[in-house]
Amino acid sequence: MNKDVSAVVPTIGEATLTDSLASLERQSMELAEIHVVRDVHPFPAAMNRGLAQVTTPFLLQCDADMILHPDCVETLMCAMDEHTGVSIGYLQDDLLGEIQAVKLYRTQCLKQAPFQNRIATDSDGIEAIVRQRFQIAFAARREHHEDYSADVLGHHRPNYDDPVYVFGKFSVMGSIVRNRGSYREYLGVLGALKRSGHAMADLAITAFCQGLFQDKRQSEHKPFEETSESRFFQTFSACAGNGHDLFAITRLPDYEREEDLAKLHSSFDG
Repeated sequence: MNKDVSAVVPTIGEATLTDSLASLERQSMELAEIHVVRDVHPFPAAMNRGLAQVTTPFLLQCDADMILHPDCVETLMCAMDEHTGVSIGYLQDDLLGEIQAVKLYRTQCLKQAPFQNRIATDSDGIEAIVRQRFQIAFAARREHHEDYSADVLGHHRPNYDDPVYVFGKFSVMGSIVRNRGSYREYLGVLGALKRSGHAMADLAITAFCQGLFQDKRQSEHKPFEETSESRFFQTFSACAGNGHDLFAITRLPDYEREEDLAKLHSSFDG
């Protein structure tokens, strides 16, 4: 058993928790401890609850919707040296493609600067590690996986079947990007969603852009609730094909203008 790494798994009841824990049990580098933190809000408080239980030199943050490849921890550890405070791996996300997600921290860095209740919790925490004069590393396998690039270390599988979740998650993501002041990140997320073939991509784009105009400062980690905005968009999107498209601003794909004209004329003739 590797005595160096413990995992902290914050959860608010995700259906993927069992699969996430199973992926931790299958790691090629066996973990010393796995600490599951249930129903603690907000997210920084959940991570700090787990941090208080960790006695190993390194802490793996594995959210309950992360399903890690068997070599994930080993790959993250290979990126660690005496100067590294955190190593980061990418995960494959159904809506966004490859995302920065799974992180292995030097525990002493987090003990000195625990997670703060801020909207951009992870990036703010990593900046605190850099201020301690530790470096950041991005982890990659020495050899490419047959299905993924070398730095993709697992899957991110949130509940993208739930429109309320999607709207809430991407609204918060827009606020995070605003907080970080990164226009390039904004364009990156927007581009990934535009390229996505996922059924929830349009909803995610709308929520993400709405979140950009919300000046949120603190972290959220609780089940999302339906809002008037998410209800409106679901109602609006359900009207596809029933609205008046004849005078659409842009040329609509696969749109039969003559058919719509005939319907319009017949309504007046009647």
